[in-house]
Amino acid sequence: MKILHINTSAHGGAFNGAYRLHCALLKNGIESKMLVLNSRENFSTLKEVYIYNEPFRKTNILNRISTRLGCPVTTHQKIWNASKDLKGQYEIISFPFSDFDITQSKEFKEADIINLHWMANFLDYKSFFKKCKKPIVITLRDLFPIQGVFHYYNDYENNKQVFKELENSMKLFKFNALTNSKALIKIAGISKWITEQSLKSKIHKDLEHTIIPNCIDTNQYQLYDKESLKKEFNISENHFVFSFVSDGVLNQRKGIDILSEAIKKLKNVENITFLTVGRGQAPQLPFNIIHRHLGGLNQHELNKVYSVSDAFIFPTKEEALGNVMLEAMACGTPVIGTPVGGLLDVIKPGLNGLFSKDVTADGLKAAIEEFIKIKDTFSPQKIRSYIQENFSEELIAKKYIKLYNEILDK
Repeated sequence: MKILHINTSAHGGAFNGAYRLHCALLKNGIESKMLVLNSRENFSTLKEVYIYNEPFRKTNILNRISTRLGCPVTTHQKIWNASKDLKGQYEIISFPFSDFDITQSKEFKEADIINLHWMANFLDYKSFFKKCKKPIVITLRDLFPIQGVFHYYNDYENNKQVFKELENSMKLFKFNALTNSKALIKIAGISKWITEQSLKSKIHKDLEHTIIPNCIDTNQYQLYDKESLKKEFNISENHFVFSFVSDGVLNQRKGIDILSEAIKKLKNVENITFLTVGRGQAPQLPFNIIHRHLGGLNQHELNKVYSVSDAFIFPTKEEALGNVMLEAMACGTPVIGTPVGGLLDVIKPGLNGLFSKDVTADGLKAAIEEFIKIKDTFSPQKIRSYIQENFSEELIAKKYIKLYNEILDK
């Protein structure tokens, strides 16, 4: 059985989820490879990951003239033509066009099953689903496969007055591409929430779905002695320590604004330290607490941040699952999260964390205050065991292998 995972980038949350699955399959004896369009500098350390970046369409004078006449050719020209007059505020929009023909890659030709992950700007829907006769698994890592150009539901809601026509036309484009496909296609949602959204969508509603969450190699995370770490971080012994981690720390979807407002409302904060981690400019949290922004960290450093924390704060507004939540729990750290998306599948109040009552600063503030009262009731060992029992590499790999075998049997 040869599996090819396709993901646009070799970095980011979606890639981490896909790559962890890929590694889990390798450990379980499956011949697995990954194909990406671009990567960061750590590419050489990745196992069986290959780059395919040879476009079959390129910009030239003729298609520039054609674009000006309303007949765009390259992906960049098509996107410009479709969205040049549309303005909005959103995290990201993408189009189901690409100048790359993945089916021509050596890795595609060798594979038995194609597992699509985060595909924006890499997968050309029309040509791929027309040419691909191999079985396909689409792992839902955000809502882009079931929406038109938006990756998140809230972004669509906030921009639908301007983007509605474009959104609907791209949904129809995707629907037609999948409808005309001769391949067997199955959907794997990484949480109950995203799977339900897919089942309700026009694009995927007639396809078979299953729920398989992300996995995590708990051997890469460990329990540390909290008091020793506090000395290492130069944090007072009597301080409550909370952390917030996001690849882009100022990403509004991750809820840094909710966290900031919640902190303003907290009382008796003189013994609280907040640690924030992520690329980009440091968030401006209220001055009534001690705040340290640690920037981007490697996995070992991040392990220590999770472990020194009494709780990890996850005030996200929309989330398919959340790798950082699994990582924190693998370090034995409880999570205080909002009641949205994949968090509802993972957080078990009283065992491994708490929910805020809603996605507001008041709700988060109340949850933090409740946690401070019951902090000592959480067991790091039990939290870590929960992750080992429900999100291990072996367990999730077996679920995917079962799915792949069912596909090949058909």
